[in-house]
Amino acid sequence: MIVGNGLVAKAFAQNYANDEDVVIFASGVSNSKEIREEAFLREKQLLTNALEANKFMVYFSTCSVDDPELFNSPYVVHKKKMEALVLDRAQQHAIFRLPQVVGHTRNLNTLTNYLYHKIVSGSNFQVWRYAKRNLIDIDDIVSISNYLIKHSLAAKMTVNIASPFSISIPDLLGIFETVLGTKANYTIVEAGGTYEIDVERVITVANHLGIDFDETYAKRIIRKYYGG
Repeated sequence: MIVGNGLVAKAFAQNYANDEDVVIFASGVSNSKEIREEAFLREKQLLTNALEANKFMVYFSTCSVDDPELFNSPYVVHKKKMEALVLDRAQQHAIFRLPQVVGHTRNLNTLTNYLYHKIVSGSNFQVWRYAKRNLIDIDDIVSISNYLIKHSLAAKMTVNIASPFSISIPDLLGIFETVLGTKANYTIVEAGGTYEIDVERVITVANHLGIDFDETYAKRIIRKYYGG
């Protein structure tokens, strides 16, 4: 059973759309800058309804719950509440926290789509010099999640599905410039930071699946989805 119709939901549909035992809940608030209460209430109601099915619940949250810069943002506060709801009401569940997901999507709220459209349009935008973000390919999320679910390695657990390497926004822009053959029009701001994401469990699974989380991972993802 799939709840949602966005990037993550569509990626899992092939394996779980007709699954009678597992609920893939991928209909959450997609914009991390969201502040509208009605958007949060919509997800809460959808999740509450899905939990009534009393099936194995897979809920997608965000790695930003550990980001000191975003810890008290409305989006992260909401996600923590939804995690608590799953923990309270689902006897069988897995909570997968995701970083910046990269894939084919028209959602302009994703980091990489935002940067791509800013670059190709030539629009000026601000970049925090010290900000780092963690990117992961949607295909790798599906592979890792499927393995964790199939082998009962995430039951009643919260797992970060992320790369071991975060990348600075200026460095990410450098990759985009190389891939697109276009210079970005941005202004550097002396701000930003990073935080550690515990990926020990996922690295073991990734190695088993042949997913290469090395220092070129971000570059390979950008080439895959934005290289024409």
